[in-house]
Amino acid sequence: MELHVVNKRKDLTLDEAVQTPDGLAVLGFFIEPPQSTKSASVSVPAETAAPTSTPASKMDAWKTLTLYLSAIRNISSEVEFTDEISIDDLLGNVNRKSYFRYSGSLTTPMCNEAVVWTVFKESVTVDHHLMKMFPKNAGYHNVFRPRQSLHSRKVYTTAAATVPGPTLFYLLLSCIGALIS
Repeated sequence: MELHVVNKRKDLTLDEAVQTPDGLAVLGFFIEPPQSTKSASVSVPAETAAPTSTPASKMDAWKTLTLYLSAIRNISSEVEFTDEISIDDLLGNVNRKSYFRYSGSLTTPMCNEAVVWTVFKESVTVDHHLMKMFPKNAGYHNVFRPRQSLHSRKVYTTAAATVPGPTLFYLLLSCIGALIS
């Protein structure tokens, strides 16, 4: 699963932002279950998987968030969210100084080339049962976009990798390919 935190440049309207190459910035966080609960279908060996960091005490924020999912029936649904949850509560101790960055597009049609993507190398750990609530309640299953060409894009990274390079590199290329058009 993946979490996107979407930000619009404050000097632009939304209509202007989607037409501007750096009008939007997206922070992308991969979300995965703890190693001990992963299904056998996951092909990345445990010793090469990306490190994760959401302590059990931080799982409360995800439990609170998922309580609201059943009230969201369609894109027009409105839910009054009365609990306080910070992004720090959801992300836990993810290293926010270790990431990949590139200029790309929105992931939904019209797929405007208006996004500066920052994809963090370290995953957020969320209980597998809580993760399953998102597709169950939203009605989306197996929503994957095929790998996309980099075209002339350059992917930048922070200097210190937190996981073995080749494994994460190939995994990230697959994911980045799914995000860009």
